Amino acid sequence: MGKTKVITEGAIMLALFTVLLLISVYVPILSIVGVLFLLLPFFIYSAKYEIAPAFMLLFGSVAITFLIAGPFILPVAFMYGITGVVMGIMVRKKYDNWIIYMAGSLTFLLNVIVHYVGTIWLFDLSFVDEFGALFSQSVKDTSAILGSEPVYKPEQINEAIQYINAILPALFVMTSFVIVFLLMRINYPIAKRLGIQIKPFNPFWTVRLPRSILWYYLFFMIGALLVQPEDGTMWYDIYVNVMFILQACLYVHGLSFVFFFAHIKKWPKVIPIIIAILSILVIPVLYIIRLLGIIDLGFDLRQRLQKKP
Repeated sequence: MGKTKVITEGAIMLALFTVLLLISVYVPILSIVGVLFLLLPFFIYSAKYEIAPAFMLLFGSVAITFLIAGPFILPVAFMYGITGVVMGIMVRKKYDNWIIYMAGSLTFLLNVIVHYVGTIWLFDLSFVDEFGALFSQSVKDTSAILGSEPVYKPEQINEAIQYINAILPALFVMTSFVIVFLLMRINYPIAKRLGIQIKPFNPFWTVRLPRSILWYYLFFMIGALLVQPEDGTMWYDIYVNVMFILQACLYVHGLSFVFFFAHIKKWPKVIPIIIAILSILVIPVLYIIRLLGIIDLGFDLRQRLQKKP
């Protein structure tokens, strides 16, 4: 009876994945919705059953993907499937959500890197170069239609492309962590309703990153003053990637402080959300929040505010 249940639920999860995949690939407007839930069947199934059935579901999903969507979509099945299996196994073993998030993000990141390297190796195709070519052509076409000089000079476009290419590893890291965070927030409530026991998330205002991040940030800033990073050197690639990630961490810490401050002052919940949105749209606000993150890490503003009567 137990084995029959495992097989039956596996077939249901495979059917669910197939429907979501069809929506993601063939229904333009709803494709984003389908992509957001592709992880769900793997997550639920591996959270309930052992590793062997979970990987059988993964192999079955890969085969279905190949049959109905072709080989070019296989990386998507692997990416969401393996990430969902890893996170589901960790939920079944009662790991903390922070550890699950880190493991899921690193798994997703590894899949992204493998996919990118495979694309370059098999097809000699870099999406950064393709983006640069499309952007350059778009600027030329727009200028021709308007009958004006190009807004961006070729040198500026090349510099931007080179910078994107340099920070590509950091972009992969940040993108993976953001995507997995969204997937957890979207799929966790559904999994709970389906009977998966998941530990609750701690509020965002409780997030506190280690103080060592501030020291790394200062170390690389001083290093850049002593040895100027020059484009094309290894030091430049290391510097721009590490600083990109560290600045993102300081921003997250600063945003967490904003939510903390709103919590202790009993502000309406919509206020810190509005500030977070403004920080994305208005660059000076982003800088202010990052500065708050630096100050909080350096001087422990939260503890000082909690001590006040």
